[in-house]
Amino acid sequence: MGNAQKKEIDLLELYMDSQEQNFSYNSSLCDDIFTNINGNSSNINGNFNSIHDSISNIYANFSSEESMDISQQLNTSDLYSRCYNSTIPSNIFNQPYILPWYQQLLWTLLFAVMIMVAILGNVIVMWIIVAHRRMRTVTNLFLLNLAIADFLLASGNATFNFIFMLNSHWPFGETFCVVSNFVANLTVSTSVFTILALSLDRYVAVAHPLRPRMTKTVAYSIILSVWTLSSLLSLPSLLYATTITYKYGDETQRTLCLLVWPDGLGTGLGTSDLDHIYNIVFLVVTYVIPMICMAFTYTWIGCILCGSKVIGESSGPQNNVIKSKQRVVHMLVAIMLLFAICWLPYHIYFLYTYYNSDVIHADFIQHVYLAIYWLAMSNSCYNPIVYYVMNSRFRGYFQDVMCLNRLSQKQSTTKTSKSQQIQVKTSIVTSNKSSTSRI
Repeated sequence: MGNAQKKEIDLLELYMDSQEQNFSYNSSLCDDIFTNINGNSSNINGNFNSIHDSISNIYANFSSEESMDISQQLNTSDLYSRCYNSTIPSNIFNQPYILPWYQQLLWTLLFAVMIMVAILGNVIVMWIIVAHRRMRTVTNLFLLNLAIADFLLASGNATFNFIFMLNSHWPFGETFCVVSNFVANLTVSTSVFTILALSLDRYVAVAHPLRPRMTKTVAYSIILSVWTLSSLLSLPSLLYATTITYKYGDETQRTLCLLVWPDGLGTGLGTSDLDHIYNIVFLVVTYVIPMICMAFTYTWIGCILCGSKVIGESSGPQNNVIKSKQRVVHMLVAIMLLFAICWLPYHIYFLYTYYNSDVIHADFIQHVYLAIYWLAMSNSCYNPIVYYVMNSRFRGYFQDVMCLNRLSQKQSTTKTSKSQQIQVKTSIVTSNKSSTSRI
């Protein structure tokens, strides 16, 4: 597991080794400048322009104001230090990709709300299906599997990966880096394969209503196959996920959690052909093929349900059966479309960064990737909302958990008691009037 390559990289040492010849030349040039300054200190103002021209060959970032300031307050050791250090890129001394605190706060709030809704919503869905016998249908078993995958994605990957992307630092160790990457690919694959299995089950139920329905044993076998296939597809994460620590010149460190393939770095850094091939295979297997299959099945189902006619005279039970099938199909289509919309930008990002790797170093790219990642992870919180809105049974159990039914019952009880009191008073008044009339 992992890679047998250097885990810690001293950027300053690495740069000096790679630029040894240029560094030696620039250092000797700085020595010459320093010697000229010492030998001509009495006439420094007259020779400053020639000295500054020499320095400009190395340190091209000097502004005119900075040059005048150096000429007026000359400190030869400071000038030599600037000349010497200008041969080293400034990003080696500073850790990049640290967002301002207010931007970090905004992204933290967005991710916190999304993750809390995903975890709580999917836990309620799992409880509804597991704890209630009437909810353990074949379709709901697939929905249970989908809820488990979404729960693992939100709790085991999204939370920790967001902290990593926000701070550009992975503080959770190499072992959890491997686990997190594996869980991410595993749950995404499981989700899409489960949604595909749901569409095929609905297709058989609608297109071939006389065939025997899928049994729970067959459903459990399909779910086991889904997890097995997803594990095989996610195997590279177990083999190549690792951490690399970069040391900067100011003694700070930055640890990255990423895939290091045999031919270079992965995770969209654009240096690994194997990573690019894997991303394409993952895209085709977990997105393109399932979306094409589901588009075909649901289109065919829609044509069948729209053209359905009741045999003989129209009856209530037959109409209810057709409407029930339509409601289930509408719910599953909504789940499919949400998955397609949420994950499409994520796949496009990694393909684009492979062919245009320079965009990774742009100032805005961290916000772009956080937005794309938030959209992809938010798919795990939408499914419970869809169940609540589009399924009356799920809605009833959700209301039980959130105590909404109790409030409605209390309100109805209060209204009933008030109406009963009014009826009692009315009956008393009526009886009094009748007794008076008799007298």
